[in-house]
Amino acid sequence: MSGSIRIREGFRDQILYVVPRPILERLRQHPLLYQLVPTDIGFFPQARYHYCARPEGAPEHILIVCVDGAGWCQIGDNRHVLTANRAVLIPKHTPHVYGADENAPWTIHWVHLVGVVADYYVSLLPEDVYTMSVDPHATQMVVSLFRECYESFLGSFVLQRMIYISQTLHHLLGTLFFNNRAFSPTLRTSRFHNLEETRNFLRQNLHSRLTLDEMAAHARLSKSHFVRLFKEQTGYSPVDYFIHLKMQHACMLLSVTRKTVREIAWEIGYDDPYYFSRIFKKVIGMSPRRYREEQGRTQPHAILEIGDLSNHKIV
Repeated sequence: MSGSIRIREGFRDQILYVVPRPILERLRQHPLLYQLVPTDIGFFPQARYHYCARPEGAPEHILIVCVDGAGWCQIGDNRHVLTANRAVLIPKHTPHVYGADENAPWTIHWVHLVGVVADYYVSLLPEDVYTMSVDPHATQMVVSLFRECYESFLGSFVLQRMIYISQTLHHLLGTLFFNNRAFSPTLRTSRFHNLEETRNFLRQNLHSRLTLDEMAAHARLSKSHFVRLFKEQTGYSPVDYFIHLKMQHACMLLSVTRKTVREIAWEIGYDDPYYFSRIFKKVIGMSPRRYREEQGRTQPHAILEIGDLSNHKIV
């Protein structure tokens, strides 16, 4: 940054909250706060001359999300440019300097975080990588969650509000890392192949008996490469994932329609209702009829986990 004007904070229409450290230490004893809690949080709009240097780093992890304009961040020997829809996550105790671009000063939302959950998210970034792209939809959600935090701080640092803020930040970090099409923490190379289109293809073909070959062909990948990438991005094999989607749809039909088990089986691609019932029980933990009896005509519950179905094939 040329010139001598450097401002750490004090921008027009800024938002800034700092949790008093004695209060912070007491809050961190709570079981819902010791894993993730903000120490400082803010919004700096068009922050001209913004500049901050920490030769020893900060005792907290720092997340900065740029939504307009531009800025930069120097970490070690690497200088990173931040523009709209870009974020930087600076690990605690890491020396750094950052500032706004002189000609187009950035607008940023930022937060300082402590706790093992924050440690975990920092670990998801590849070594010596501190920045990430944020797709516009994720940026919109992140900004909304930041504003939710700001509004919650209006209630002071009372325990209930701090718990709510912590949970909101869980959602914010989850959005950045796991619901952000511009970034995937599970892949460590730039050759990222986004399989969202293929997952949409599976959702649109629940009535079909798609084979693994057909799934891989849709993704335009070899079968082995497709299976590896799919499991990295979802945690499931393609076949397990497709069965999961089918059973989730079956739960909805059992809960909100009067269709028979045979009709539901047919609708999601099973000719044999007995085979469908066996798969349903394997995934859900009970038969379709029992599920319908327990759920009645209420909305279905989300399926939280799925058993190992790697030996089942869609026929």
